[in-house]
Amino acid sequence: MAQEHENALKLDEVVGQIARTTQSLLEDGANPAQVAFALTSVAADMGLQLAGDPLKVLPVLLDAIAQIAKNHLRKESESSSLDLPDQEPADGATIH
Repeated sequence: MAQEHENALKLDEVVGQIARTTQSLLEDGANPAQVAFALTSVAADMGLQLAGDPLKVLPVLLDAIAQIAKNHLRKESESSSLDLPDQEPADGATIH
């Protein structure tokens, strides 16, 4: 259990370092799409070099993307529920 905690701390440190580098690139005027492409390329290349099998690498990359997307959606949902008063849907509106 202690090893898992230590690995989680190291992962948080790595993610923090990458986030700071990414923020610095964006502040220096880098194109966000190009930065995202570069980060994804590095992650995919590293995974393929270590695992070799794309069927092992792609699920890990997609899981990371899905996890971050969920976090962003949750944060947006929380902030929008705090910012907007309860509203009734318009007559005839379809709710999905």
